[in-house]
Amino acid sequence: MVDILVIGATGFCGRHAARYVLEHPERSKYSVGLAARSRVKLTSIGLPINDSVRIFELDISDERTVESVVKQARVVLNCIGPFWHYGTPVVRACARNGVHYVDITGETHWVFDIIHNDKTHAIIVPYCGFDSIPSDALVHLASKTLGHVPLAESTTAARLQGGFPGGTLASIITTLEDVPRHHLAHSMHDWALSPVFGARSPAPKFVYRLGKKLRGGFFIFGHGDRALVQRTAGLLQLARLQGTHDPLVPSYGPKFTYDEFLRTGNVISAFFLSLTVAVIFATLSFVTPIRWLFKRLVTQPGLGPADGTLEQGWMEYVNVTASDEPTPRYVKTIIRARGDPGTLLTAAFVGESALALLLDKLPPLAAKGGVLTPITAFGNNIVRRLAANKRFEIKSGIVSSPDDEVGESGKLR
Repeated sequence: MVDILVIGATGFCGRHAARYVLEHPERSKYSVGLAARSRVKLTSIGLPINDSVRIFELDISDERTVESVVKQARVVLNCIGPFWHYGTPVVRACARNGVHYVDITGETHWVFDIIHNDKTHAIIVPYCGFDSIPSDALVHLASKTLGHVPLAESTTAARLQGGFPGGTLASIITTLEDVPRHHLAHSMHDWALSPVFGARSPAPKFVYRLGKKLRGGFFIFGHGDRALVQRTAGLLQLARLQGTHDPLVPSYGPKFTYDEFLRTGNVISAFFLSLTVAVIFATLSFVTPIRWLFKRLVTQPGLGPADGTLEQGWMEYVNVTASDEPTPRYVKTIIRARGDPGTLLTAAFVGESALALLLDKLPPLAAKGGVLTPITAFGNNIVRRLAANKRFEIKSGIVSSPDDEVGESGKLR
């Protein structure tokens, strides 16, 4: 039996996640197993493997083998995508055997599928990568800073620099080619992942605004992030209706909405960003020869940015949330981090998620298990863990307007 099992440890993101849990300051508190198709490759990619690390050969297409490997772990950290193709057998094995689970997916259509098809007392937490946890954590921190009063509009402006791992691009192609259109449409409905409906979300825009200074365009991860935050809001509201919620963490309220955009320099660049994204996705969706060429020119699965460039990456998410009160108050929350978002930072996000499940006292909502979100599964533990990591800077404070800065007193330590 191992405490944390990393599946897909020879993949580009998987080996960074494996290195993160193998070199973590709390390493003496848990055991690690690594699973991949090839033992030879796994032991030759430079990971700090010693006799305490168990190695598993795993063919993800063989459900019997998946079952036998998964049941030997307490927490599974899954990095094998596209999850539409390869994630379900792992989740089902965890569900059957009471093994907790985290992964790095951003595939809303797949999460929609496992929510409606897999019932379990195991804790299943998708969306634990860089493109998801910041959004969930920002709204949680905004609610906490405001004293958990009902929330109104919440908007995040994201900036980031880094490369695209091949697995992320493969997931995009899978969405366009293999996911049935009707299933994709259902999963894209407003509040599709939530057990209860909330306020209507803002319509997509060519130009987004946050206060007087921040402008931006369409963010390709924005829809999935909104669906994740809405599921958190819905799970909190359902627990409140059922009388099983944590009294210290009420729901976000009936007027809560969430929106997200990719920050640019000005209105013109914001417009052209949105237009470019729309044209690219339309072309890839409907022009088969272009999609064929795109698949062969982009970074392939298992590959990613050069190791020498990973430390040059960074991300900054700025959120402004208004309270639903007669005189609204505003809270500004910022998450900054150093390192390539899709690799080094994703490794930190998913690694700390696995450790939160394994080592921390979990919030009451997690006790029932099921398909949860980072905030409903880990609570403030994930924020505390990230704030303790030197790569991250997290601030949250009440401001008079969205353009005000958060003082040093709002910095989490």
